[in-house]
Amino acid sequence: MDQLVSVVIPTHNGQRYIGATLDSVLAQRHRPLEILVVDDGSTDATAQIVRGYASEVRLIEQDQRGHPAARNTGIRAAAGELLGFLDHDDLWSPDKLERQMACLERDPALDLVFGHIQNFLTPEMPPEERRRLAVPLHPIPGLLQGAMLARRRSFDRVGLFDEDRSVGDFLDWYGRAMLAGMNIEMLPETMLYRRIHANNFQRANKHRRREYLRAVKDLLDRRRRAGGG
Repeated sequence: MDQLVSVVIPTHNGQRYIGATLDSVLAQRHRPLEILVVDDGSTDATAQIVRGYASEVRLIEQDQRGHPAARNTGIRAAAGELLGFLDHDDLWSPDKLERQMACLERDPALDLVFGHIQNFLTPEMPPEERRRLAVPLHPIPGLLQGAMLARRRSFDRVGLFDEDRSVGDFLDWYGRAMLAGMNIEMLPETMLYRRIHANNFQRANKHRRREYLRAVKDLLDRRRRAGGG
């Protein structure tokens, strides 16, 4: 299957990890690939590092507007028939796209394909911080954008990410996808390795967890309305 896959990677001050993230995308067996890194107002060397991949990666720079807006910028610029997403500090397994593409090829009615994810503690994390963390380190079903491959036409039926949600934007999108009747498959293989480090967005923004709860409430309200009760 030789369909173009567009991979959108939003980043803000991602100099520490962006190189490894890009290397994991370039290690994919599937071709052709279009890789779009949207630099959301970084003040470090992120853009300089990405420019080092200039022959294989397209850099888009914008003023800082948040990661949902950065993803939307990449989506608007993407030319592929399929869309993949990856955060600037996470990694894909080398066969992620190959397995998901094979799944879509077997079933033309499928809209979205997910895989399992596995958290890992970044090597530079101090031992005392590691001991304080309570995150699963075994593979779990990955209902996250980084574990998803979407047909572009299906994604467009759902619409862009909500730029007003700095937390819970993918939960909101996934809820809309369910209401739109998307056909979804969850593959058993681990496809996304999620790096746990001191500056993870969710960890650095614990004070905004109410926004996540609001996204859950909005999702439940939407489902109730759709069900007529």
